[in-house]
Amino acid sequence: MASAYLGPEIHRPLSVISESYQNRLKIPALGEEERYRFGQMYEQKMFSLLHEHLELGTTDKLVYVGDTKGSMSEAIEEKFCLVHPVQTVIPGHFHFAETEGGAKMLPIRIAHVGAEEFFRTLAENTSPDKPKYDRILIDDCVRYLAEPRVTYKNMVASLAPQGRLLLIHRPGDLSTLPYFSDARQRLSDNEIAYSDIIRDLQACRLDVSWELECLPVRMPKRKWLAMLRERYPTQTEILSQVEVVSGIRELSEGVLKYEGDMVEFIDRQLFISATPCRLPKGIPSVTRGGAELDPSPAHTLPPLKYVMKICPDQLKELRRKPDDDLFM
Repeated sequence: MASAYLGPEIHRPLSVISESYQNRLKIPALGEEERYRFGQMYEQKMFSLLHEHLELGTTDKLVYVGDTKGSMSEAIEEKFCLVHPVQTVIPGHFHFAETEGGAKMLPIRIAHVGAEEFFRTLAENTSPDKPKYDRILIDDCVRYLAEPRVTYKNMVASLAPQGRLLLIHRPGDLSTLPYFSDARQRLSDNEIAYSDIIRDLQACRLDVSWELECLPVRMPKRKWLAMLRERYPTQTEILSQVEVVSGIRELSEGVLKYEGDMVEFIDRQLFISATPCRLPKGIPSVTRGGAELDPSPAHTLPPLKYVMKICPDQLKELRRKPDDDLFM
């Protein structure tokens, strides 16, 4: 009889809340085609954004600067039916040294290799037959540049007239990827502020615009864990093996342990487009982000005289005679 008085706010006798999860998650070994790819839906969105921000034409000569992991150079060449083969350039190189105990990895940047050396050589080439490129794509690799402002100037010198530069950057503090806690902290500590990137581009006399774009991702949970194990995205290369193993266990026993084999998330990336300023130096140009404007020299512009004749009705209001010739 007592059970008849139990309301919805009181649990039934012996009632339990159950959850289903795998306490041992087997992470597969992915093939070369799937190891560093976010899926077809992601790539379709990426190609659409490249078409919008890079304005890549079939006859354009393209330089792709990006890591060999997840390189899009071949896919871009095929998707946009490019006549000229894509010139692929590695961004640079890091040497990773383990700290005492192997719990941390210390990245040591090796300067003047890869993209820095490639564009420096092009900029110093004074031959009239030196190659000029219509488009330069920098794919999430600014962290490799020891002297980014110098590299951007050399890139501008390597562009053909009406050329364009597109820089794709994944800001660590805006990331929504399902990283584990150690990865989030390490990426935040090694973050390159996107405001610094924009400021460096503007210092090279580039008209800059930028948009934060959201790319959808849907993949099996095991695939995402396998990609993290391979230290992809490449930003996670700063993580040690101890951190990766601990992080995968954190995810598999945390947010990824519940029912369902798929995981969905958004990859937020910053698309920064830059074109050489076509105005003479010293003439103000307006760019998004508030670039510094240099006033025009006074001697370059003739003195201007503004004259406006006042009609008779206005003269009456000013208590003047209608036949007065009054100029302002």
